[in-house]
Amino acid sequence: MSESINVTAKGHRIWRAPRARLLVNGAERPETGLEEFTLTRTRYSRADTLDMTFALDRTKIPANGLWFDLPAPANGAAIADIDITLQMRDEAQTGAQWTTMFSGIVDHVELSPAETSVHIQCRDYLAKLLDMRVLSGWMNMTGSEVVKAMISAAGLTPDVTMSDGMVGQFWQVEHKVKSASSHSRFQTAFDLASYLANMTGSDLYAEGSTIVCAPYPQATKSNTHILDYSDTGPLNPIKMGASGLHFTRDYQIAKGVVVHVTSWDSRQRSRVEYYWSAGKGSPTKAEGTGNLHSFTLPGARLSDLANYAQRKYNEIVAHERTITGQIPGRITLAPRQFMQITGTGTTWDGTLDVDAVTSRFSWSGGFSQQITLRTRDVTKDENTDA
Repeated sequence: MSESINVTAKGHRIWRAPRARLLVNGAERPETGLEEFTLTRTRYSRADTLDMTFALDRTKIPANGLWFDLPAPANGAAIADIDITLQMRDEAQTGAQWTTMFSGIVDHVELSPAETSVHIQCRDYLAKLLDMRVLSGWMNMTGSEVVKAMISAAGLTPDVTMSDGMVGQFWQVEHKVKSASSHSRFQTAFDLASYLANMTGSDLYAEGSTIVCAPYPQATKSNTHILDYSDTGPLNPIKMGASGLHFTRDYQIAKGVVVHVTSWDSRQRSRVEYYWSAGKGSPTKAEGTGNLHSFTLPGARLSDLANYAQRKYNEIVAHERTITGQIPGRITLAPRQFMQITGTGTTWDGTLDVDAVTSRFSWSGGFSQQITLRTRDVTKDENTDA
């Protein structure tokens, strides 16, 4: 007895096929195949970091040696930077192009010959400012001009759109007279650039070898992602485009925040102070009640204190509501973008800022991202929730 079975199969659609490649000084290197990476990008005061693991193909090592094993330079010169560019694309999408997710320089290398494995750690080009000491003074320059000067001195391209007044005389007193870096409260160029950016409500970050200092963007259709969420009732499962989704709220912040900043001018022998609370500022008293957060800003003018107080207030209030979770990787997702979530029936619904994205890729684990979302819209009076 025999039986024949006819099987008809239809083409199965491949939903996603994420691929990654590494460019070393602009070119692919076949001797080191990328196995996995972890890319951490935030909008905090730090450089983005990239950790990678490679499989070393000994049959493809070129005659001039491994690309990450540079010889010592002659005459005590500094060793050359190794430029790293990480790109991804989804090969399930017809005509998908490589998208750059990270550009930076190699910081640390670990070679395991017996395991034919290489582990490499990198930072983005903000590392150039982090490693550069402040030893110069600037006269009759605005804050944006000072930032441009430091970025150019680091061999990078400035893209600075912050707006402020003249600060050159102040920096000349603080830095030219006390030029030794150990005597300045700004140890590195990054410290000073970050301070000036914060005073004008701007972010400082790297886009390749270009250092951007610009006001925080507004949410638009082009920079807003959608986080799928659907709850059709308690008898049905919640559908969401994330796993391990957590909604947190800090009720100490929800009860209200007052920021108090003080400064002392030793030359004028005068003390100035400024308060900032929900929606208002005052040089004499806080306009509202809440938890008091005090800061000092030596040598600052009243206008500087007002800007600094408002900036600190916005940073603190942003931590009231936070959403974290893991999502299938999105190649174009990055900090300083936005994500919209609706349908939760909670006060977390709305458009939130993407504060941090940690991207993980491996051939065995696929491509996923851990995200941190916060509400940086402080137009709502948090005292209404007290």
